[in-house]
Amino acid sequence: MKKLLTCLLAAMLVFSLAACDGKDKGGGDGYDAFVKAMTDMKEAGDKLVSEGLDFQAQSMYGFAGASLSSCRYAVEYILWLKGEGDNIAAVTEGSRSADWNEIAAVCYASPYPYYFEGLVFHVQGKNDEATPCYTAALMNPAYPEDGVDFYYLKDMEVKDLYKLRDELRSKEAEVYALITVSPTQIERDEYSFYPEYLRAKSKEALESGDNAGAAAYAKAAVLNDSFDPLNYRNAVLCCIAAEDAEGAARYLNAGLLIAPEDEGLKTLYQGFEALGGDGQ
Repeated sequence: MKKLLTCLLAAMLVFSLAACDGKDKGGGDGYDAFVKAMTDMKEAGDKLVSEGLDFQAQSMYGFAGASLSSCRYAVEYILWLKGEGDNIAAVTEGSRSADWNEIAAVCYASPYPYYFEGLVFHVQGKNDEATPCYTAALMNPAYPEDGVDFYYLKDMEVKDLYKLRDELRSKEAEVYALITVSPTQIERDEYSFYPEYLRAKSKEALESGDNAGAAAYAKAAVLNDSFDPLNYRNAVLCCIAAEDAEGAARYLNAGLLIAPEDEGLKTLYQGFEALGGDGQ
C-alpha cells in the first residue's frame, strides 16, 4: 500500500508540473540550465582527473553522459512522433544509443533516463507507462529539488528540435570521449541509483555463487558514489571473488587515495602485501 501511495503521489506531482506552461518554449531557461549543469559536471570531472581522482571523474562523466543521451533520445523520439523518418531508427541514425536501458546503464546515479523515458510516454498519452518512470526519477536524490519540465518539447517546431538534437549530440561526444568505464552489466530497476541497494545486491549474488554478477553490482555502486570507502571495500572483495586481481588492486588503490585511514581498506591492503602484492 505504501508503494502504491508513493506512485500515486509522484504521478500527481509530475503530471501537474508537466501540464503547466514550460518556461522553455523554444529551448530557454530549463534546457539551458540542464545543459549547463551537465557541462559543469564534465568540467568538474576534468578537474578531478588533474588531481588524480580518476574514479571520481568517471562518475561525473558517466552522470553527464547518461543525462545528455537521455535528453537527446527524447528529442529524437518526439521528432519521430511528429512524422520525421519512416521509423525511429531513421531518426536516431548516427546517434550514440537509442535504448533507454543502454543509456541508463552508463551511470544509474542519473535520474534523467527515467525522467525522459516517462516524458516520451507522457506526450503520447500513455500515462500508465509514464507513471513508474516518473516515480523512479523522483525517488532518485539527484532529481532536482525544484523539478524539471520538458513537456514543452512536444510543441516545438521540427527545425528547433533538430537544433537541440544536434547540440546534444555534440555535448554527448565531448563527454563520451572521456569515459573509460564500460556500461554497468546489471539489470536496471528503480533502485539502481542507491549504492547501499547495489551493495546488498552484490552480497546476494555472492551468496548465490554469481561472483561476476557481484562484481558488476559492486562496480556500479562505486560509479554511483565514488567518495564512499564502503563501496571500494565491497568492490575489492567482489573482484577477488570474481578472480579479478587487477580490478581488486585498482579499487583498493582508489579507495585508499580518498580514505587512507579507512581501517577496512588498510586491512585489505595488508592482505595484498601478505600475498606478495602491493596493490599496484
